Formats: sequence, structure tokens, C-alpha cells
Amino acid sequence: MYLSAYTHRRQLLQITERWLSNQLAPDDALQITRIITYDSFIAWHTLVFFVQTLTRRLEPATKARILALYRKKDLKDFITATCPSPSRRAAELIADYRRLPEYYFVGSPMAGYLFHDPAGRVLSICRFKRTKRIAEKSSRYAALHMRERLRRQSERLVLETAAPPDGDIDPTAVQRKAEETLMATIRDGGLKLPRIEMKIRDVVGAKIIDWGFGAQALETAVTALPGARILEKEIHQGTYNAVHYTVALRIEADPIIAAFAASPHRQTCRRRGLPTGDGTKDFETFIHSGATDLSLDLILTTYEELLESEIGRSMHEARIFRQRQEESLLGNIPANIGYIIEYLLAVGLSPVTTIDEIPIKLWGRYLPDTLSYCIRKLYGIPEYTLIDD
Repeated sequence: MYLSAYTHRRQLLQITERWLSNQLAPDDALQITRIITYDSFIAWHTLVFFVQTLTRRLEPATKARILALYRKKDLKDFITATCPSPSRRAAELIADYRRLPEYYFVGSPMAGYLFHDPAGRVLSICRFKRTKRIAEKSSRYAALHMRERLRRQSERLVLETAAPPDGDIDPTAVQRKAEETLMATIRDGGLKLPRIEMKIRDVVGAKIIDWGFGAQALETAVTALPGARILEKEIHQGTYNAVHYTVALRIEADPIIAAFAASPHRQTCRRRGLPTGDGTKDFETFIHSGATDLSLDLILTTYEELLESEIGRSMHEARIFRQRQEESLLGNIPANIGYIIEYLLAVGLSPVTTIDEIPIKLWGRYLPDTLSYCIRKLYGIPEYTLIDD
């Protein structure tokens, strides 16, 4: 789990590697809580400031207003209620949405802001990826890496195994032996994950709505900002039409520390067991000990393509739903990777800053109930049961 929007991304990846190897350090839970809590504030503050500044440069005559987004319903209701001069296709989409909004995944939670002008014209949207999605994506990347290692291990075993009299080697037995060998290697020597393959670039991101200024104007505005660089550019055409950028931003520590000091986020820190009696001292130590830059997703799209991505042909939730249905990474190891990473993130969000063990092992077998039970224990929530002991 290498989150490019976090300043302590390398430390978080190292902890993830150790947890997948069942190697718990005494201060892991505290460090995870600091990273999840502090780095999320740094990334969100940096993203919002970046989007506000960019929007002002691209729409200098417009005074933007902000709408907080807590559910996808907030976003989808707004963009379907404020469509300026809709085309025939846009009018059809909006009419379909209004007839049956529940069909469009309106109950999905989200964390973000929508910036619009006084007339309701959408200028930009920024959002923070949900914990569940981060865990899913991280575990998929790690599982793909592990699957490749298992494939190579199986091939070695086939070469080393003498063929039985009938000439056929049992592939199931080879697979099981490969898993046992790989798990023994990880238990004894730990696990190293490739940073590039584990990188998640879209933990925080923004959409800019193009009202006629175009990609060149956006790129000029981005590169004119101090400490901003465009790292990657990809043009999407077809079902999904947009220009997709990865943007690096330099961290400005002093304004972020000032924002943290004035923010109710310190109450969140207190709930999660982090020190708040010393004002911002712990946060200052944290921000000065991390990377000096982060990267985020930036998408340039049109209003009609925004409608398509929320209620049309490229609807994000429908794509996620298909991904989950088509997931081919079956078996104990991929499932356990997902459980361990989701539990790690849950520790960072919980009021617990110490734990005695990592309750799920890569080489074990568990039902999903085990993970939900372990997470409820972090919050002191009793197990659901029809009988009280």
C-alpha cells in the first residue's frame, strides 16, 4: 500500500509489508494512526487549496461556492438539477435519473466538495477515496504480485518434481505445495512488495469541468503554480472521455500547520488517541519528518461527460460493481491480503493505538465475519448475538 498522496507513504508500505508477514512492531498501531490521521489532513488541505487556486485562475470572473458532499446522492442530485441547456442525451439521462434515482447507487458514501458558481454551474469537484476502496485496490495489487510469485514457484516445482509412472503431475498438488513453500518463505524472511506496483495515485483527486478553456489552459495554469508539476498525462476516448493527469505538489508546511491548529480535526485526533495537549507539536514533528511532496489525480472533463460518469454509460459505481463481480483473484491468499490491509486501515481510524497481535495471518483461513468481528473489537462494539452471556 503505497499511497502517493501521503507524505509518509514509504513508512506505510513498510508497515504493510510487515503485517502481511505477521511481524508486529510495538508502536505500529500508533504510527498507523498518526499516518492515517495526519497525512489525510495534509493531503485534503493541499488538494482543496490546489483546486480553489486552479478554479480561480481558470474562471477569474467567477466567485465559487462550496457544497460539501457526503453521499453520491448529494452530487448526482446537484448536477441533474443545475444542467445548463441540456442536449438531448443529457436530458434523457436526467429524466431517467429523476424517475428512479435509487438505481444510480445514490446511497454510496463519499467525502468531497463541489465548487459551483452562483447560477449552479459546476466548476470542479474534489474527493477523498473511501477506506474500503483503498483496501480493495491495495489488496488487488498485492494479490497480483503474490499470484505471479506463486506461478513462478509452481513452475519451479514442476521442473524439480519427478513425473509419476502415469506421466501426469497433479496441478492441484503442485499449487498447494507452491503456496506452502511461499508462505514458509514469507514467515521466515518477511515480504517485500514492489513500490511501483503498489502505488495508488488516486487517493485524493479532482475533476475540473471544461467550460471552453481547454486542456492547454489547464496545463498552463497548473504549471504556473509554485511547486506544481504534471507528471503524467493520459487522454481517454470512447466509453469514458476525459484528460487524466497525475500532478505533483510541493508541501507547504507552515500554512498546513496553521490550518491544522485552527481546525476541528484536532478533535478527531483526540478520539483516535493521538496527543493533543501539546497543541500542534506532534503534527509539526510529523509533517517535517515526511516527504516534501505528494501527488494527486486531476481530471479535465466536460459537463456532459460528468453526467455520463455519474448516471450514464461510464458510471463509476457500475464499473466498480463489475470489477468485483469479475474478480479472478480467488483463494485464501488474496482474501487474506484484503482482510489484513482493511484491518490495518481500521486500526488507524479507531480509538485504539496499541494492539497485541495481527489477528489475521496470510497463511490462515478465515470467513469475512472474522474481519468484521476484529474491527468491531477496535471500537468496543459487542459481537452480534441473539443470546447475552
